[in-house]
Amino acid sequence: MKLKSILSLLFFIIACSQNNFEDARNLINENNLVNHIKVLASDEFLGRSPGHEGEEKTINYLIEQYKKIGLKPADGKKFIQEINLVELTPSVNPKINIQGRNGKVELKYADDFVAITRRVAEEIKIEPTEIIFAGYGINAPEYNWNDFKDIDVKDKIVIVMVNDPGFATKDTTLFNGKAMTYYGRWTYKYEEAARQGAAGVFIIHETDAASYPWEVVKNGRVGPQYFIEEKDKNFSRCKFEGWITFEKAKQIFNLAGLNLDDELKKAASRNFKAKSLGLTTSFTIKNKIEHIKTRNVLGVLPGTELSDEYIFYMAHWDHLGYDQSLKGDNIFNGARDNASGVAGILQIAEAFSKLNPKPKRSIAILSLAAEEQGLLGSEYYVKNPIIPLNKIIAAINLDGLNIFGRTKDISILGYGQTELDNYIKEEAQKLGKIVKPDPNPESGGYFRSDHYNFFKAGIPAIYIRHGVESVDGKNIQKLSREWNKNHYHKVTDEYNSQWDLSGMVEEVQMLFDIGYKLSNEKTYPKIK
Repeated sequence: MKLKSILSLLFFIIACSQNNFEDARNLINENNLVNHIKVLASDEFLGRSPGHEGEEKTINYLIEQYKKIGLKPADGKKFIQEINLVELTPSVNPKINIQGRNGKVELKYADDFVAITRRVAEEIKIEPTEIIFAGYGINAPEYNWNDFKDIDVKDKIVIVMVNDPGFATKDTTLFNGKAMTYYGRWTYKYEEAARQGAAGVFIIHETDAASYPWEVVKNGRVGPQYFIEEKDKNFSRCKFEGWITFEKAKQIFNLAGLNLDDELKKAASRNFKAKSLGLTTSFTIKNKIEHIKTRNVLGVLPGTELSDEYIFYMAHWDHLGYDQSLKGDNIFNGARDNASGVAGILQIAEAFSKLNPKPKRSIAILSLAAEEQGLLGSEYYVKNPIIPLNKIIAAINLDGLNIFGRTKDISILGYGQTELDNYIKEEAQKLGKIVKPDPNPESGGYFRSDHYNFFKAGIPAIYIRHGVESVDGKNIQKLSREWNKNHYHKVTDEYNSQWDLSGMVEEVQMLFDIGYKLSNEKTYPKIK
């Protein structure tokens, strides 16, 4: 063959390869994303609650799509990873009283307080028990902070504030300033109260400090609760874990002869000392106990030269199911949270499946269960990995994608935590985007989705969110706040044809680009 012909053939092959990449990438488009979102968020899927009718439809749909795309079971046998959960449906006193020498404060269940138990028992009795104000409920030696010093809260009830002191004071020398640390998360406060031996814990809810309204707490803590059942049937946890509204907390502190605002100012100081409120309460939680199975769904596209190394894409498939006690629309469809993320990983998988040549590293697509109940699916996977954790090069999480349009910037939740930031910056620059840290670090978003369990296990993990500077003049921050207020964890989180998905398409394509680059390298990004 003449040299000219050989060169022409080489140029043709290179051109086809480039065209193939663009064609594959363009499969990530609005129509394809919307098609998945509409199905997963339809009333037919009943809110995708773990262990119930909606799960069966969801899992069947995911497996059907995995097979259609060409994904293979990671273990060579099946796509699903079964998880045994215990479902506890609590029945709590419709009213409880906080008692003191000067009277009582009455709290209505769901309106003023919620309480659940992780203990697998038909009945949990809280006898009249002393209430201790323990500030922010934090024991953090590295910050020289201990709200439990010089007080014994064993077998007592602690009441604590959500978030951490840096948020309240805006003092950058306290914890991480206004940016929430894990110590500010409700999950930590329950864990620490149990370590201190408390009988129970109430977290004071305040919308700005929590970053969501009371309805989110109520919708998440009234009705069935799901947990991974430990050998001790979760009896190492407190008898109950609860929340109370800020307004009722004010009344409780007034009953104790204290001003809540003043006490919270004291609690934001290292000189704070926990104190008894001189109050007690008692109530009963009766559980309906069921043992259920839920499932993670894992598929892989095998790589070529480095097929035993994996780039993980993940999204949680579950949402909150439905509430028969609600009149009218009672299905929590979870269109944005997180049918959008599942749509994203399915389209990324399809794009990778069409590439020629195939990536050097394997691509893993993980649809996770029970995220809404405390990141349970990812917790279980990390403790019981099908693909060994030391073979996962990077984990890329998609959760609650952009429905507000294209932006000039992109936000990294957990900015500065891993070397994957550099990959995001490189791809964002190609799109003319500026990379910024989380614009709302006080909400603790980095700790609130499945990538965090992978990060805790030592795996570089990224989670991006839409930016705040619109390309067409929209007030993105205002739109985002309004969406959270009106739709987050509510029955109104449904697909809306008025959504502007141009930003979603751009960002999912960018995550595909990042994975493509990682899948063809021999580098190993590190946690900083």
